[in-house]
Amino acid sequence: MPQFGRISAASAVAPSSNGGSPSLPWTILGATVQMVTFEVDIEAALDALPAMLSRPAPPYARLLLTDYPDSPVGPYREALLLVACRFAMLPRQYIAASLVTCEGARAANLELWKYQSVVGDIDATRDGSRFSATIKAPGVEVAFTSGDAQETGVAAIRYDPTLVVADGEQGPGLFTVSSEPDAVSSAWIARDAQLTYAVTDRSSVWWKLRSLNPITSTIAIQDMELVEPRPVRSSPMVSAG
Repeated sequence: MPQFGRISAASAVAPSSNGGSPSLPWTILGATVQMVTFEVDIEAALDALPAMLSRPAPPYARLLLTDYPDSPVGPYREALLLVACRFAMLPRQYIAASLVTCEGARAANLELWKYQSVVGDIDATRDGSRFSATIKAPGVEVAFTSGDAQETGVAAIRYDPTLVVADGEQGPGLFTVSSEPDAVSSAWIARDAQLTYAVTDRSSVWWKLRSLNPITSTIAIQDMELVEPRPVRSSPMVSAG
């Protein structure tokens, strides 16, 4: 039997915001997206998922780092901690945490895409076929490296739809806040991705959903169009209790 998440719909909804962020859609050219996939603890995955989403077996998560060279709020970087999940038997991923490098991006995420972020530091570098990044999240510093990355066809770049819980016409519901890249100009895959953690707060979701076993990593340079959230279901979600 599937194991479903433990977060109630009401507690998963972010506070409403009307901060005057630039309207959608946003067209982003030449973004660099680095994604590493890794296995995580079962209990941590269930604690991070809303009640209408089930976990895959084995449970896994993703760290998705996007470097936006320009946007309506200026250049910024974002690190998303995503929990892999299933809805109606289809693969999805749910935002467990977000870190951005500027206040404009934090405000836009809350107002436009209905999820909360914190502002912090993200460093990203490339040295030939080695892609590295350091994320300074509250209570945890995460470093990850995609070493010996090999160029691959652009068709290898695929992202599961990313979900949030937000208020809809009939109460809290699931919304998709991601879209497929418009065009991928370059792509790499690395099978020896590594993640390391320096932790000062073991209650941080970044630590609870830490990597138990890295699986793979992809890197892409792509154009993107960021669009409005799209409802996945319109009926009220059932509370996890």
